[in-house]
Amino acid sequence: MTTSWSRIALLYAIGVLAAGQLGIVPPLVPELQRDLGLSLAGAGTAVSVITLVGAVLGLPAGGWSQRIGHARALAIGLAIMAVAAALCAAANNAATLLAGRALAGIGYLLVVVAGPSLMAATAEPRHHAITLSLWGTFVPTGIALAGLAAAGFADSGWRTIFAVDLVLLATAVIVTVVAVPRDDGVARGEEKPPAGALISSLPLASAFFCFALLFLALAGLLPAWLVERRGLAAADAGRIAAIAIAFGIPGSLLAGWLMRAGVSPGRLAAIGLLGSMALAALCFTTLPLPMAVVGFALSFAIGGLVPAATFASVPLVAASPRAIGPINGLVAQAGSLGSLVGPPLLAVWVDWTDWPFAPLLLLTIAVLGAAAALAVKRG
Repeated sequence: MTTSWSRIALLYAIGVLAAGQLGIVPPLVPELQRDLGLSLAGAGTAVSVITLVGAVLGLPAGGWSQRIGHARALAIGLAIMAVAAALCAAANNAATLLAGRALAGIGYLLVVVAGPSLMAATAEPRHHAITLSLWGTFVPTGIALAGLAAAGFADSGWRTIFAVDLVLLATAVIVTVVAVPRDDGVARGEEKPPAGALISSLPLASAFFCFALLFLALAGLLPAWLVERRGLAAADAGRIAAIAIAFGIPGSLLAGWLMRAGVSPGRLAAIGLLGSMALAALCFTTLPLPMAVVGFALSFAIGGLVPAATFASVPLVAASPRAIGPINGLVAQAGSLGSLVGPPLLAVWVDWTDWPFAPLLLLTIAVLGAAAALAVKRG
């Protein structure tokens, strides 16, 4: 088998489109509140419900994708997101919008568990590190592009934005059916991984849980810190935070190169967790603002090593090919749980102790995550 780079590019583009569902709503919140009477809590739910679905259904989704075939699961996931976009575009009340977002969460989860499995099947083993590290960048890339697109279509209204999203997703369904070869599913019951495979992958899932918790906590509350502690305007703080977060993309790509050079994924993940949070802790001190901003950008860049190393580790941890799908599901579920827990945990901690003590929490979780990453063993 030779690596099909065109198919790798297609799968990555599909992942970016799916991740765009995470970033499409935040720029639209003021309009949705005005037109649908959405409360602030409802707006937060509309943003986070996709992650909630993953936190609940990640593991079973991985097994289901394995059973029906990952290519079919990918197409079904895109189709579900297309229906969800149509529901959101036609929403006349908050309940309909939230139902559409919950439905989008199911579709997104299927893409997240099927995508890396198809990437691994499409690439030669010697290319797994670079292809799966590329996959590790799909979330920040998708969120950033969706935010830019939503801003570009702002004058057209939020219904038009969801309609454009619908067209893109429907097109992706057709392209997937035509261009992604069907893989064989497994019989009912056989989608369960070999005994002990999920247990042996718990350190990997735990490390990714810690990363997602830290990443979302820092990304979510960095603008608030810039406003409260450095006196920036909210708009400026948001732009600075977005630019800093984007540095995680080259960090993930660097991880692919380092793994090809022989650095183990577990070691890379540990370096990413400890290095990124050590830099972030330094930035929470009295550093001059320009140095703090550069430091946060470097923190996210080093943190970008972690998702790339995590996805590249899945085929190594899996005891057999049929364990890859369920392990991807477990990793997705761990990441979703971390994403849900991170921002409120850091917010409660800061309310209780104040900002100068934020590094203590971040570094403690980073140490736990690094220990888990170093405990990852080959299947």
